[in-house]
Amino acid sequence: MDTKLSFSQLAEAFAPYQQLESASFVQGMLVGQISSTPSLTEAQWIKRLIDEGGMGAIKESFLMMLHQMYTETLGGLNSAECDLELILPDDNENLVVRAKHLADWCEGFLYGMGLGSLGELSAEVSELLRDFGDISMVELPEVTDDDVAEVEADLMELTEFVRMGCLMIYEELNPLPGQPIDLPDQPSAQKPTLH
Repeated sequence: MDTKLSFSQLAEAFAPYQQLESASFVQGMLVGQISSTPSLTEAQWIKRLIDEGGMGAIKESFLMMLHQMYTETLGGLNSAECDLELILPDDNENLVVRAKHLADWCEGFLYGMGLGSLGELSAEVSELLRDFGDISMVELPEVTDDDVAEVEADLMELTEFVRMGCLMIYEELNPLPGQPIDLPDQPSAQKPTLH
């Protein structure tokens, strides 16, 4: 499958598995787990997800969707362009629903981080985790027509804050190993000789 998963496809696939809350929660949990446990494999993640959710029989099509979610998410976390896409409803969805799923995503992220073995965290990461905790409790009241544009802008800004924040946390907890720098061969300096 070359096409990226859409939120609506995932929502439909997750519908029979109510114990998993939502696709947003599960992707947040995945990013949290990958961030806090760099050695986590796809098979370990899926097994833990099934165990945590107390799930019995699972359709193969659902496992394929989890596989695609894992590979797309990992690819986004490790891309040079920082192109991680959060699994959230489309921009044309109701603002209250979008805010709820962003809260779910943050809750899942914190849950996933908690499943890992975290050492001491920097002040920046600790602050971001507190911010994610606050966002996980966000609930929008019904938005009036007069407020739609402002709330829409705030929600988009908050979503980008979460996206960039989780990329920063991932990068800080999983630093790339330093690559040796290849220097061109230098002619050995000629030492002066005494004649």
